[in-house]
Amino acid sequence: MFLGDPGPRSVFQGDIYDDVPLTKLGAGDTPAGDPKPTFPRITVATALYPCDIVGPDNVSLIKSQPAVRVYDAAQKGLTVSPDWEGPIAVCPLPDLRGDGRMWVADFRTIFNVERSYLLVANRVRCLSELGWGIFRQRLAGAGSRALANLDDILEVGRATWAESEMEALWVAAGRDLGGFHTWLDTPDSELPLFESRRRALEAHEMIPFVRDLLDQALTKLDLDA
Repeated sequence: MFLGDPGPRSVFQGDIYDDVPLTKLGAGDTPAGDPKPTFPRITVATALYPCDIVGPDNVSLIKSQPAVRVYDAAQKGLTVSPDWEGPIAVCPLPDLRGDGRMWVADFRTIFNVERSYLLVANRVRCLSELGWGIFRQRLAGAGSRALANLDDILEVGRATWAESEMEALWVAAGRDLGGFHTWLDTPDSELPLFESRRRALEAHEMIPFVRDLLDQALTKLDLDA
């Protein structure tokens, strides 16, 4: 499955948002004249890798967030074939709005948005793990014309994806987002070879073990409440 339900997780690479203002600079009356900005509200996808979207606390969004435009391909005269051959600078988003139409994220249109516009209420969809891998593959290819192996991209992102899933479980249990990252950055006697649970996630074979530790932690928090 290419698209997913955003759920309670925080902002993530490839998340799609409606009603985000684009600062569009029109030409001035003369070459020396100032540009005339307009601010159309558009649909965007976040472009940065998840750990670059936030500051050192892993919670607070950095103020300026790179994003790319998302639009209905046919309405813009862009043809995307069923096998997705064609412009490497776009990422297909099939059936984004449940309308059977092909939407795309266009990496030729990258610009910055203010973090306050990336609201949960405005989030349309997120990507599945496979969709996130394809998004990153196309993003890299747009700038290099070299398509990385998708299996390699998925492998690189395994720990980050697992962290995102665990974060969603923590928040869904009614816990504070910052508390999750404090828990993840804390050493654990069950993981004597790692400086923190977060570092253990990076050893991919430890992902199921850290997930079990999360379940235990949430159970204990419920009992202590």
